[in-house]
Amino acid sequence: MIRPQIQKQKNERDFQEKLTKGSYIVTNTGIHGKIIEIKNNFIILEIITGKIKIEKNTISKELTKLHYNNKIKNKVEINSSRNNR
Repeated sequence: MIRPQIQKQKNERDFQEKLTKGSYIVTNTGIHGKIIEIKNNFIILEIITGKIKIEKNTISKELTKLHYNNKIKNKVEINSSRNNR
């Protein structure tokens, strides 16, 4: 019973250490933003209304791939609609 929890904590720690500047993330409380600065255990996150300082351990997942895929998909849709005119 203890082993899976230890493995989960290790995976979370590894995830938080691999975060890089420019990554899009979501916090445990549902705040979405882009990492603009990383300092020890804190991250400066750019959100729609400005900047906030949060702790690394409050980040739940990274959305960079999802964010870029949506941008690419939207560009393709716009370009294809322009070509169909």
